[in-house]
Formats: sequence, C-alpha cells, structure tokens
Amino acid sequence: MKNKIAFILFLSCMLGLLPLILCAQDVPVQLKLSKSSINISTFYNGTTLKAEGTIPADVNVLLEVRGPKKNVALKVKGKVAGLLWMNKTDVELENVPAVFMVYTPDKVEKDLFLTELGIGSDNLMKDLSILHAGYQKLVRDIVIKPESADKMFVFSEYVKLMEKAGVYAVNNGTVQYGPVKDGNKTFSVVLSIPPKMNAGEYEVTAIAVKDGHTLGQATEPLTLQLSGFPKLIAKLAFEHSLLFGIMAVVIAVAAGLIIGTLFKGGGGAH
Repeated sequence: MKNKIAFILFLSCMLGLLPLILCAQDVPVQLKLSKSSINISTFYNGTTLKAEGTIPADVNVLLEVRGPKKNVALKVKGKVAGLLWMNKTDVELENVPAVFMVYTPDKVEKDLFLTELGIGSDNLMKDLSILHAGYQKLVRDIVIKPESADKMFVFSEYVKLMEKAGVYAVNNGTVQYGPVKDGNKTFSVVLSIPPKMNAGEYEVTAIAVKDGHTLGQATEPLTLQLSGFPKLIAKLAFEHSLLFGIMAVVIAVAAGLIIGTLFKGGGGAH
C-alpha cells in the first residue's frame, strides 16, 4: 500500500514538472547580422544594421545588444539640513553592461522579461516595477556597494543616465515576423548603433521565449573599431604619448593665435 502511495505521489510530481521540462528544452534559433564590424571614422555619428533569423512558429523572440561589463562609481545627492543639495553617499555598481538595448515584437507580455530570474516575492516585484520590464533581468547580475544603498533606486537612476546617452533602451514593437513555413517563421529588426557606443566588442543575442521561459538563443559578435583619423589619434595617444602631448600643445597655441587674430579688429577681450 505504501509503495502504491509513493508511486502515485511520484507520478503526480512528474506530471506537474512535465510542462517545465518541456519548456526547458532548447529550440533552434538562427541569427544573422548584416555586418559584423562597424568602422568609427572622423564624421561617424552612429549607424544601423539589420538582424534577421528564424525561430519556431509558436514562440516569440527578443533581441539584446550588450556591451562589456564594467564597474561604475556614482555619487548620490540629497538635501542637507533640508536646504542644500549635496553629495551624500558614494556608491559603486559592479558587473553593469556598458551597453544594453532590447528589441521586442509588437505583443510581448511582461513576464517574458522575467525569465529565469526566480522572482516570487511580492515585495521584490513591487520594487522592480520602478524599472521598465526590459531592464529587470539586469538586477540579478549587478552588485551595488555599500549594501545599505537602495539598490533599485540607484540602478534606476543609472538607467536614466544611460538612456539619455542612448546606450540603454527598450524598443518595443521593432521585431517584425515573416510568414510561417514548415513550422518556422522568420524575424527581422533594424538595430540602432548610437554614436556614444565606444570601440569594442559587443554581443547581439536572439532569445526565443514562451510562457515566461527561455527556450533557446543564438549570439553573434559585433565589433566597433576606430578607423582613419580617430584611429591615428588613438595610436598616438597610447603608443607615442610624448609626441601626442607636443602636438596637443602646438594645436592649442595655434588655435589661440588664430582666434586672437580674428577678434583683434573687435577690440579684443576686456
């Protein structure tokens, strides 16, 4: 009798876990970028590139553009004595991506952004609501010191700064789907590469999601590299610092002389 009860309990657990097991299975995701490298030349002011691929017909896809992780030091301001705004606390964010941009299709439920986070606390969900859903998955990875700092407030303020710089963004309704064929569908999206994305190595990832679970993903590298005059200046600055310093002084003096000559007729500065 006990064996039968144990078997029934085991079978019930397995049936309950079956949807999770099925969701955990990888599905094929294909991703291709129109170009894998971008040159930053003298008059570079950002650009775009196309990402496209295929996924199973019954899932959605999110695309992420991520930059290398870094540590960021910030100062939190507040009112002192209820009158003056001053720097009150030094905080540091660790493991924060330099670039984080998300692209989604037209209809994506909020829980698709919370995949694999293990979020179950009502209080934590309330705290996370101050951020756009697309940023919430970053909260798992970052560390904010000191521990006494308000993590969600500090991170949300940092996100606002990065959004102003154009290197953080959640772009809803930008992924377009193609017709279904042989159980698969194509997707495409135009990725924006802002001018403040520095030279370096980045990753573009297509993530297949369904019912709040990640089913599979594909990643392609993206390289931003200096070219032309910016590359020459960078090479001088890092490999020939003395020559670079002399050139900077000469250019500054020449610019001063030119400005002085142009405005001399106006009586000069007083």
